[in-house]
Amino acid sequence: MTDNVSQERMRELVDAGAATPMLAGTEVGPTWYAGRWWYVPVDAAEDADYQPADPEKSERFDSLRRRAEAVERVQAELDGRQ
Repeated sequence: MTDNVSQERMRELVDAGAATPMLAGTEVGPTWYAGRWWYVPVDAAEDADYQPADPEKSERFDSLRRRAEAVERVQAELDGRQ
């Protein structure tokens, strides 16, 4: 696996269902791909590549993903989707 993934390539992977963004509908953000989290650093150039998250960031992304999923479940109940 390469060290980085271009934003264009990550969009292709998301569109193909091979990668999953943490928050649906986001243009650039933490994305699960190939068994790990990938992200574009906040202070990076607008077109910077995704890079793999280190273990500490991966833990934070896992926690944020669980929270986002909990919010989605509550919203689904409120919308009558469950």
